[in-house]
Amino acid sequence: MKIEKLAVQDLYILMELFDYNDVEQMITECTLDIQNGIVDIFVLYDNHVLIGELHVMYECDDDRYAVRGRRAYLFAFRIRDGYQNKGYGTYLLQSILAELTEHGYSEFTVGVEDDNDTAIHMYQTLGFHEYLLRKQEEYQGDVYEYNLYLKR
Repeated sequence: MKIEKLAVQDLYILMELFDYNDVEQMITECTLDIQNGIVDIFVLYDNHVLIGELHVMYECDDDRYAVRGRRAYLFAFRIRDGYQNKGYGTYLLQSILAELTEHGYSEFTVGVEDDNDTAIHMYQTLGFHEYLLRKQEEYQGDVYEYNLYLKR
């Protein structure tokens, strides 16, 4: 297995893990965020097969989510069907948490939808216990409602 930081020119590969309503919008938004140093996207490969992704936001207008150098927001965490519940997600998440900690981050936030029992269990096991807020947002016409949790 190999974890890489996704390059802008490879953003199209994310379509393998999520059915975007507007691929061009996603690529444009991610390109700007990556080029401006606001977000990195980490991907997990198993023998050249993309099996997971995790986006990391370093700064946000709302400091409950992210504060550069201290708190990082982890989102769009996806593992390919057929690879779930086999430890790949935990491996990706723990690896990125370790890397961020090495770079001085001491707090991490995640948004978790109520019906995602697997993610809730994994995050709680890894120390995401502090409830910060309930949020509803819309992305490409779909509405998501989630709880934001903090790990210190």
